[in-house]
Amino acid sequence: MSDSITAAADEVKSAVMSVAEGVSLDYTIKERADGPFLLFELAQPNNRFFRMIEAALVNIPKENQFRERTTVVRRPRTPGDRLSLPETQLLRAAISESLTVDKNSFEEDFFSRYTASVTNFENQIITNANFIVYGRRGAGKSSLLSYAMHKLKQRSLPFAWVAMQVYAGRSELKLVADIIEDIVSQLREFPHDESTYLIALSQIRILEKASDADFPRILRQTLPKLQHFVRSVSSANRNVTIFLDDFHVLPDVIQPQVLAALYGIARGQRTHIKISGIEQFSRPWDAETSSGLQPNQDAQIIRLDHNLTMPDRSRKHIIGILDAQARFCGLPNIRFLTSEEALSRLVWVAAAVPRDALSLFSLAISKGIAKGEKRVSVTSINAAASESAEAKLKDVDQDASSQKELVLSALDAVGNFCIQRNRRNAFLLEIDNSDPVYKAIQKLISLRFVHVLHEGITPHRAGKRFVALMLDYGFYVGVRAAKSVGLFQKEPRTILAKDLRKLPVFPLTTPLPPETAMI
Repeated sequence: MSDSITAAADEVKSAVMSVAEGVSLDYTIKERADGPFLLFELAQPNNRFFRMIEAALVNIPKENQFRERTTVVRRPRTPGDRLSLPETQLLRAAISESLTVDKNSFEEDFFSRYTASVTNFENQIITNANFIVYGRRGAGKSSLLSYAMHKLKQRSLPFAWVAMQVYAGRSELKLVADIIEDIVSQLREFPHDESTYLIALSQIRILEKASDADFPRILRQTLPKLQHFVRSVSSANRNVTIFLDDFHVLPDVIQPQVLAALYGIARGQRTHIKISGIEQFSRPWDAETSSGLQPNQDAQIIRLDHNLTMPDRSRKHIIGILDAQARFCGLPNIRFLTSEEALSRLVWVAAAVPRDALSLFSLAISKGIAKGEKRVSVTSINAAASESAEAKLKDVDQDASSQKELVLSALDAVGNFCIQRNRRNAFLLEIDNSDPVYKAIQKLISLRFVHVLHEGITPHRAGKRFVALMLDYGFYVGVRAAKSVGLFQKEPRTILAKDLRKLPVFPLTTPLPPETAMI
C-alpha cells in the first residue's frame, strides 16, 4: 500500500477520533476496481457513527481520496479480546457521561440512551401536575425529571431547571429570592411580556434587600407581580414547568419555605413543580406552620427505590440500561462483553441502583483489562464493588453533611453486627418509626450503605414486623473479602420468606451517638 494512501487514511482517522471521544476506531482499506475505500469497523454500526463520519469528513481536504470514499461497516470477525475494542472504550466514556444527569445531558441523543423506569413512571411525570420524585442517589430521579424536560423541549414548552446543588447548605431566607431569580431568568428565554419580566425583576431586588424578619411579609406583597410574569409566559395555552433537582441538599429548615414561595407563584398560573430528592433528607411540608408542598395533596409522590424487592424486574431494567448504552457505542448488547452470571452479580451487588450498576460495570472493565480478561467476570465485578464503597462514603458529604457523624456511627454498628459478630451480610430490623436506631439505619438505606431485601415480614411473634436488609457488598467482597462471611443469595432471584426468617435480628438497643436524638 502506497505512502500516500496510508497518509490519506491517517488524516481521516485523526478527524474521526476528534468526534469519537478521542477513541481510535478500527479500520481497513478495501481495494476495489474503482479505487480504495476506507472502512471503519464496529461490532454493530448505527446511525450515530454514520453521523460521526459525516462530521469528520467535512474538514477533510478535497484532495484526500477518502473524503467521498469512507463509511462504517460491521466487523467481519469477532475478536477474542473484547474488552480492548474501541467500542468498549466508547462505552466507558458513555457511562462516565451517564453518571451525572442534568438538563444538558445527552442533548439530541437523550431518548436513544434513555431506558424507562421499572414501573413506567414516564407516563405520569409528563402530566400537568406537581410531583416529588424520591429515590436514593443513582436511582434515576434526575433522569426521570430530564425525560419530562426533554418532552417539553420537543414541544417548545417553557420550563426552568434549577440544580439545587448550587444552593446546597444555604438556609438564609435570601436563598428564596435567589432561586426565584434563577427561575425567572430561565423563563425569560421563552415568549413573554417583557414589561412583566422587568416588574418581576424589580420585586426580586426588593426581596433581596429584605431582612429575615420582614421577608415573609414582603414576599406576600411581591407574589402577585411574580405570578403576573409567570402568567405571561404560560399564555397561549402553554403550561410552565419548574424542575428542582436534588432538592434534599438544602437544609431541612428552609425546604418548606422555598416550596411555599414557589407554590405561591405557581398555583393557579398553569405552572407545575417537579422535584427530585432523597426522601429521608427531604422536608417539603412543615405541619406546624402549614407551609410548603404537602405530599399527596399539593404534589403526587413517585418512589423509584425498588431495591432488591423486585429482583427479576430490576435485573431486566439494569440490563436494559446497559444494552442501550452498549448499542449507542456500536456494540450489539452488553452480553457481548460479559456473561449472564456476571450480569446477575452486577445487579445484586449494585442493589438494582442504575447509576451504581453503570459505575461498577465501567470499573469492572478496567479491572478485567488489568487482569488480561477477554470479558468482564464475576471476580472483576466483586473487585469493583469493593472500590465503590469509598465513593459512597464521599457521598455522605454531599447528601448528609450535617448528620455525617450519625451516619458513620450507624454504619460502623451495622458492619460490626454483620461482619464481626454474625458473619452474615443480611439481617432483620424491627419496624419502629419512632425508634432512633431504626431512623438511623433508614438513613443508611438512603445513602446506599444498606439495601432492602423485603419491606416487611413477621418472622417470629405476631404483631411485630421486620424489614430485611443487606449490607452493601463493597464492605466485604473483592480485594478486602471477608471469606468467612455468609452471603445471602449471590444474584437477583425470588427471595423466600423461609430464608429471611433465618437472618439475625439487629437490636434496636444498639448504642449510637447522642446525635440520634436529633433525627
